[in-house]
Amino acid sequence: MADLYKDIKNLDPKMAECPADSDGIAWHVPFAAPMQLSGFAWFDKDHRYERLPVDRPAEVTQFPNGVKTIVPASKCGAYALSVDTAGGQVRFRTDSGTFQLKGSLLTTGGMDHMAFTGSAGFDIYLKFGGVWKCLGVTRTDHSKLEFTANIVSGVKREMRDVIINMPLYNGVTSFFIGLNDDAKVEPPTPYVDDKPIVWYGTSIQQGGCACRPGMVSSNIISRMLNREVINLAFSGNGKGEPEMAQLLAEIKNPSLYIVDNTWNVDPNALKATLSTFVDILRKAHPTVPILLCAPTPGKEYFPEMHPESLNSRAATMQEEAQKRRKAGDLNIFFFDALHESMGEDFWEGYVDGAHLTDLGFYRVAQAIAPLLKVILG
Repeated sequence: MADLYKDIKNLDPKMAECPADSDGIAWHVPFAAPMQLSGFAWFDKDHRYERLPVDRPAEVTQFPNGVKTIVPASKCGAYALSVDTAGGQVRFRTDSGTFQLKGSLLTTGGMDHMAFTGSAGFDIYLKFGGVWKCLGVTRTDHSKLEFTANIVSGVKREMRDVIINMPLYNGVTSFFIGLNDDAKVEPPTPYVDDKPIVWYGTSIQQGGCACRPGMVSSNIISRMLNREVINLAFSGNGKGEPEMAQLLAEIKNPSLYIVDNTWNVDPNALKATLSTFVDILRKAHPTVPILLCAPTPGKEYFPEMHPESLNSRAATMQEEAQKRRKAGDLNIFFFDALHESMGEDFWEGYVDGAHLTDLGFYRVAQAIAPLLKVILG
């Protein structure tokens, strides 16, 4: 055994880390034409890579254990987490053979159950023969805010579509995209329409714990359906506050709202918030489809644990959808993620009994996609 590891001190601890090289590279601003920035509903107003607007209410209404409580907006964790760039994408077409990134992150922090390449990394997809393929992810020194990275090089030079996905659990204060200085750059192939899917949820849908950002379900669905998906999921803070519903309702021309926050509220709080949350969305958008989701299965769902909690939350979402459909609103739908999203061996799809691995995210996306196609026509 000693011989097997005798040369370990000579191994590169960062393996394939490769900093960006400015020679022969032209740097592009990700929000400037012809590149297209998506996933930030308020970017045109605030000019920040943030998922909620800079203007915030003074107070927020929450319902711990179903009891109405007014707290300062500064105590609402969703606002603190809105600086995380989950769901942020840059799309364009180019014939560049090299793709580099440089910029600055908001924090050097990380998590003990999630890879830095997912929480603080960027990944890149190129389209070959109609198929999106991931070619790389940034590998940088996460003890520093500034980064440079050669994300992929040596790609055959011909025009193709590109997606760069932004970090799931970190903020981005600035970044630039480096391409061959003689490369053509064009607008991306358009989405099927300009109406985004708006996905509200918890740490799971924010992306905990994908190994890279392209593997969170919202980004998988974006590629599968060729649609913008605005990720408004907030780790530990999908509380269903009416103020959050008001912000979702502000988003222009949504194609679909997905309400997927059951993991962050106890059964009493869910019953106290859900109807009001949906009412606010429905008042602003009378005919836009709304999909209510049961929780994904976690360790609580084992018979040996306490499955009644997840069953209760799933039942609340289903009953709300059924009640509204019986009342004539046929644009309300229910997705039984508890039973239909992750397979019989659902435990293979999470990290810690709740948060998903790439396998879990992929299974959820594969399960929900057919229903989304039906709803969206």
